[in-house]
Amino acid sequence: MMDFILHRKLYFAGGGVFFLLAWKFLSVKIGSDILLPSPEVSFLKLIEIGATPGFWEALGATTLRSLYGFFISYAAGIILGSLSGIIPQFKAFITPLLTVLKTVPVLALILLAMLWFVTDLVPVFVCFLMVFPITFSSVVEGVVQVDEKLLEMGDIYGLSPIQKFFHIILPSMTPFLIAGANAGLGMAWKVTIAAEVLSQPKRAVGSGIQWAQMNLETGEVLAWTAAAIFLCGASDFLLGLLSKRVIRRPVK
Repeated sequence: MMDFILHRKLYFAGGGVFFLLAWKFLSVKIGSDILLPSPEVSFLKLIEIGATPGFWEALGATTLRSLYGFFISYAAGIILGSLSGIIPQFKAFITPLLTVLKTVPVLALILLAMLWFVTDLVPVFVCFLMVFPITFSSVVEGVVQVDEKLLEMGDIYGLSPIQKFFHIILPSMTPFLIAGANAGLGMAWKVTIAAEVLSQPKRAVGSGIQWAQMNLETGEVLAWTAAAIFLCGASDFLLGLLSKRVIRRPVK
């Protein structure tokens, strides 16, 4: 097991080194920092903007917007997804809305949201609408996969619908909830930052990307992008740790 973990880390490091070398090679061949600055130029630019208070304020604001949108959509997905899994009529009723959310272009939603909300709320609203179908589908799948024999046993012991949900349905669909959280959180960062690029809140990673692009500061664009990747990677890591604790927790 330890050898497998060591080899996986080595392959991960090797992939990172290969990516950086390919980036360096392309930047030298292109020969223009406007088109593609080198890794070291982008890294120095990241250190430069990282030394400013506005950088950390932007990271904090984007994090809050992403988490707000994600948790609202996750809560709605659990509630409505559970109802859809239990009541087929409700699933049929809400399916047209899900079809619209899955097919409507993100750009169109962002532009509409810019007409309806203040700039700080646009990313939260768009994040909610884009992440909701992911969490909803995971919850519905989890409810459908619940063992019918367990539900019948709950009926034999006289469990109420609420008791059956918390003692049978919810534990059974935990892996699906975790999978939905992983997929939804990754989408939340991308959609939130994309909405920030267009709506331009005062403090936002997306606003930093847009400002740098308008001023042809490609190195700064990549620096802000690296900060966004760090946020996404950190959230994935923390969610992975939480998922392991939930899965390993003994059922009482």
